[in-house]
Amino acid sequence: MNRNLLIRCTVAFLLLCSAHLYAQQRTVRGKVVDKKDNLPLPGVSVKVKGDTRGIATSVDGTFVLNLNSGSTVLQFSFIGYQSQEIDVKARDFVSVEMESTNAKLNEVVVVGYGQQAKRYVTGSVAKVDVKQTEDMPVTNFAQNLRGRVPGVTFSDGGRPGQGGTIQVRGVRSPSGNKGPLIILDGVFFYGSLQDINSDDIASLQVLKDQSALAIYGTRAANGAILITTKKGLSDKPTISANAFYGASSWSKRVKLYSPEGYLQRILDYRAANGQTSDPTQIRSYLQTTEQTQYDAGQTVDGWDAISAKNPATAKYNLSMSGKTDRVNYFISGQYADDQGLILNDREKRVVGRANISSNVTNWLNLGINSLFSKRNDSGVRPPIDQGYSLSPYAKLYTDASQTALLPYPSVDQLQFNPLFNPTYSKNDVQSYAFQASMFAVVDFPFVRGLSYRVNYNPNYIWSHNYAFTPNYNANGYVNTGSASKQNQQLSNWQLENILTYNKKINEDHEFDVTLLYGRDNQYTESTTARSSNIFNNSNGWDNLNLGTTQTVASTSQLVTSLSSMARINYHYKNRYFLTLTARHDGNSQFGEGQKFGTFPSAAFAWVASDEPFIKNALPMFDQIKVRTSYGSVGNIASDPYRSLIQLNVTQYVFGDGSQTYNGIAPNPQFLPSPLLGWETTKGYNAAIDFDLLKGRFNGTVEYYNNHTTGLLQLQSVPVLTGFTNQYVNIGETNTWGFEFSLNSVNMKSKDFEWDTNFIFSYTANKWLHIKYQDGNHDGIEDNDIANNWVIGQPIRIAYDYTRDGIYQTGDVLPSGYKPGWIRVKDINNSGSITSDDRSPVGSLDPKYNYGLTNTFRYKNFNFSFMLNAMTGYIAAFNEQDVSNATGQSSFPGRPLNMLDAGYWTPQNQSTTRPGLNFTNPLLIQYYVSRNFLRLQNATLGYTLPKTLTNKLGVNSLRVYVSGQNLITWTKWPGPDPESGNAAVTGLYPTARIISGGLNLNF
Repeated sequence: MNRNLLIRCTVAFLLLCSAHLYAQQRTVRGKVVDKKDNLPLPGVSVKVKGDTRGIATSVDGTFVLNLNSGSTVLQFSFIGYQSQEIDVKARDFVSVEMESTNAKLNEVVVVGYGQQAKRYVTGSVAKVDVKQTEDMPVTNFAQNLRGRVPGVTFSDGGRPGQGGTIQVRGVRSPSGNKGPLIILDGVFFYGSLQDINSDDIASLQVLKDQSALAIYGTRAANGAILITTKKGLSDKPTISANAFYGASSWSKRVKLYSPEGYLQRILDYRAANGQTSDPTQIRSYLQTTEQTQYDAGQTVDGWDAISAKNPATAKYNLSMSGKTDRVNYFISGQYADDQGLILNDREKRVVGRANISSNVTNWLNLGINSLFSKRNDSGVRPPIDQGYSLSPYAKLYTDASQTALLPYPSVDQLQFNPLFNPTYSKNDVQSYAFQASMFAVVDFPFVRGLSYRVNYNPNYIWSHNYAFTPNYNANGYVNTGSASKQNQQLSNWQLENILTYNKKINEDHEFDVTLLYGRDNQYTESTTARSSNIFNNSNGWDNLNLGTTQTVASTSQLVTSLSSMARINYHYKNRYFLTLTARHDGNSQFGEGQKFGTFPSAAFAWVASDEPFIKNALPMFDQIKVRTSYGSVGNIASDPYRSLIQLNVTQYVFGDGSQTYNGIAPNPQFLPSPLLGWETTKGYNAAIDFDLLKGRFNGTVEYYNNHTTGLLQLQSVPVLTGFTNQYVNIGETNTWGFEFSLNSVNMKSKDFEWDTNFIFSYTANKWLHIKYQDGNHDGIEDNDIANNWVIGQPIRIAYDYTRDGIYQTGDVLPSGYKPGWIRVKDINNSGSITSDDRSPVGSLDPKYNYGLTNTFRYKNFNFSFMLNAMTGYIAAFNEQDVSNATGQSSFPGRPLNMLDAGYWTPQNQSTTRPGLNFTNPLLIQYYVSRNFLRLQNATLGYTLPKTLTNKLGVNSLRVYVSGQNLITWTKWPGPDPESGNAAVTGLYPTARIISGGLNLNF
């Protein structure tokens, strides 16, 4: 009994002791972020004041620390940031915002599956200052990339709703995927660039070299853009309202013939071709409809005819955000109305976002980042070429009240009334998108530094395009009626399992490991139904069965992929940094035995300025960091099913041949390619990042060289195979370049500040091998002249005859030539002009890219402007030559278009433009430089002082005026040297936008 009593007393004593010890300890959790952009800070030292215990924050900036009773003050320190002490008191969660000491190498940047201080980054990662782009009157965030990141270019077609094209470090392949991968909140983004609300963006990074890209594998072969959207920053709910309204106008109109110039051209054409050319008889040289307008003195401008009236762009954004000890939230909604420059061209868009995360426990975080968008692009637009082909004396209406449209403004019917289809036809184009990233993060409490994250990312895109042209008889133009309905959908899901481990062994050694295994599944399908000869207009595109001719088509595709990845970051003495990455990707698009590829990379960085001998030798430098990398990435350069037999519907004959039956047979156009595999790019990158003069200047100098093999090309196959072509991996290219960026604080005082950002990049590429063929057995690999592919030349070039001026009166002329015709260089000095005189004329892609941004602040006023330039490339402006062509022989003076490009006459002997009798027997194209310098943006803003906003009951209020595409200096005669293929035919004009807006927070 005494023994039992002793045991009971002992147990009671131990319980009391443990309870007492427990009462003396408590757990404090927290998260440390960068004050500027709210990005998590990994590796921050967290120590208890007066104690030796401490911990470093994990990859997501979080920490868990046990405190003894009476210990309530924590000390936070991080290289490049101001140290601070916080008294946590009785709180069990603390949010810490650390402020940088201005050194650029201490900025936090988003990298693949995490964040790092820029000091630790070994790859090529460029960070865009989103604060500089807040006032840009754009509805597509990618437009803000112009002139801000070296090696990155953006071009769009100008139309509302067009996503545009982003290119990172030039062209590597003539046929592969050329756009960079978009990562939105850690998730592959499949939607339109328009769906990303620029007001939601907290940070934007561009990954450019193989080391930085390797973690994303094959999709990132052409670069990656990492976008992180906003989170809650304040313990109190914050409501923000941003809005702008802008008036749009043509930044440039290609010159068309004036009525007087048009009449003179007719006279000059007749004179050049040996016909009577009497100014007093000019009326008789016109077409019937033109004569009516000529007599009435009525003229029309082609550009005015197709232009929208008073086009405008507007965007309204409202968001609410905040955080508590447990929950972080950001919710936003946007409405955008973007009216184009062309009649009936308009996009209306609604975008919503909800980012919510919760610290369920001190070791479990759950969250979702979701996006929804709806876009309406309805409206029938007139083709651009109907504007510049319209005669100044065209007749658009049959009545003075301008209500009855004339389908053909000219008797020869070479022109079509640009107002006709937009008036009678209609269409409905709607698209919907939903994307979500659902995640769970587990910080294992029993293993410090170990965390597991699972991402499930569903993505859905739906769209429909309904079109209807009614049955009518309008002024002699008969239409039998037609309608169509097209429905498309894309569904995708992505599952990722990510394990990270961070360990600091002592003050000298630290490493972190990231392991990933994921799967991706993407399914697309499309169904189109068409009907014609519809007699009843009341049903529109419904009841397609009412048409006498009906067709239906449908397609579907399924692509699956598997991925695994391992990355190790090692830091020694916080001065030497090593990154090793390996990615193993598999994709269903390739043939058996070719589906998987492994792509490794390695990178090293050295903060040289921490070395005593560097500090002594270069005292003006605050920091110098040298980095280099080498690695490989793959590219999925083919469409699905290229490796398989593709089937077509065909007709089979049975019996005596009197009847045929539907069946299937291999598509004779494409021989299956079972060995089809990856395009692979191996690349080297070297760079120096620097800060000097106490943060007054900072920048980067960078060089890269990429070698791409296994290019996807279409190759002819022997006729005996029964097929025509086959897709194969063959050919090699080389891309290299130099990049430079410099940021400076030119002046800084209490009331005035002036900052400058300058970027420059040089990009070059060439063919190393094309098809490894030597058809003429001369020991030299053949070029592919049909595609303008020449070994040793850029991937995309113009290959043509070289102009050598214009033959003038009195010159010795080749047989059949006349004065005013184009002179061609005899490249091979053979004495005659043949196809062998064709040669590379120039590159179709820019070699040089420049950007200069200046920002000024005086008290509460701020002003900024940005210049953007690209040089070193050309394009064909064939519309100038087409303007010399004629229409039907019954009206020989009638040009096919009204572009006033100038022409040679005996009285005005041009040295660049041919005469009106030039027939262009060699089909020579007219190449013009696309070099340009543009005042891309200028903004003037004013922030109301606190004394006034406090009276208004708001936190801050800013108003501004801004201009976009203000002035362009260029010799390019087309509408815009930067947009699309830079031609005139069908090219959308670029808008100049003058807008006003406000930013309100309360």
